[in-house]
Amino acid sequence: MQTKARGVITAALFLVTVSINLQVPLYLTYARAAGVGVGVTALVFSAYVVGALPVLIGLGGVSDRLGRKPVLLAGLCCVLVGTGVTMGFPTIYGLLVTRFLQGVGVGLSVATGTAYLSDLMRGRDGSREAAQLVALATALGFGVGPLSTDIAVLAHPSLAPISYWIVFTLLFISIAAVFRLPAVPVQGGALVRLPHYPRGSLAVGLGIATAWAITGIVVTIVPEQLAQYRLAAWSPIALFLVNWAGALAQPLARRVADKTSMRIGYTLMSVGTLLLTIGVGIGNVFLLLTGAAVAGAACYGFTYLGGLAIVSKLGGERRAGAVAGYYLFAYVGFGVPSVCVGFLADLVGTMHALIGFAAIVLLISAALGMRK
Repeated sequence: MQTKARGVITAALFLVTVSINLQVPLYLTYARAAGVGVGVTALVFSAYVVGALPVLIGLGGVSDRLGRKPVLLAGLCCVLVGTGVTMGFPTIYGLLVTRFLQGVGVGLSVATGTAYLSDLMRGRDGSREAAQLVALATALGFGVGPLSTDIAVLAHPSLAPISYWIVFTLLFISIAAVFRLPAVPVQGGALVRLPHYPRGSLAVGLGIATAWAITGIVVTIVPEQLAQYRLAAWSPIALFLVNWAGALAQPLARRVADKTSMRIGYTLMSVGTLLLTIGVGIGNVFLLLTGAAVAGAACYGFTYLGGLAIVSKLGGERRAGAVAGYYLFAYVGFGVPSVCVGFLADLVGTMHALIGFAAIVLLISAALGMRK
């Protein structure tokens, strides 16, 4: 029964992250139809963070009080409704609502799902094994979403392609499956509580924020620059490589200590960002995709897995709050830098903004890599 439950939870988290990037290949299409610039597009993208932050800040440990299953179900329902919005209203304004609901859904489901798996996998290495499952499922999901829509649009151009309908159906099935899962004992405590940041977790949080900022830039800023070379169709593939390279790197990351995994990730982040920036700047697809893959090995591989394992272990009995704190850093990094770089791109040009972003990534990676 526990094996089946772990599979259902892992599949649910996979579908949640598939949904998050499902609309990415159509961002530029929605934006141009509405006549908005890079900054506004990045702002719509980051409505996701606006939805996630209140949940992660105030309700990070809510599943300790209400139980894992009901909170996970609430998160899945938010993502389901969000996906339905862009099916019915495939515009930049519909996307704004979708992104907000996706943020709430992710805030409720990912930290809860991680803690749920840890509860079911009790034992000396339960937290690390749960973190590995979640890291793999979410890394794959982030990549499958945009790729499925890209393929659907190429096969049959549409503002609400069949990929939306398929994922919506699978989410509905997932909700039914989670509903039948066994409950685990609740720990109690206050309903509203701040994320838990055990000693040593803040630097880890800064690392994942920097890593996921790279993904946010690939989603929101890179397509606009590639469009100047008529290469915008490559941006979903670049995002796919970011996520799947991370998933492929995870077996290697598991073989090294968590702190070593983080340090390897900082190096890969720097190299990948440099290659990505150069490739986008000169319109070189090979450098673009190579940079995306190298950065992805860090963003969703070494840095992601190592950091998630560290905070889950440090959190102890408050692991749900600790994991929520980790994802709080991650999603701030995912959304806020892309908004800043987006509006900066409107002011000084996309490439100047991307070069500035790359310089910041290099500085932060070097500083974190030198920490003991």
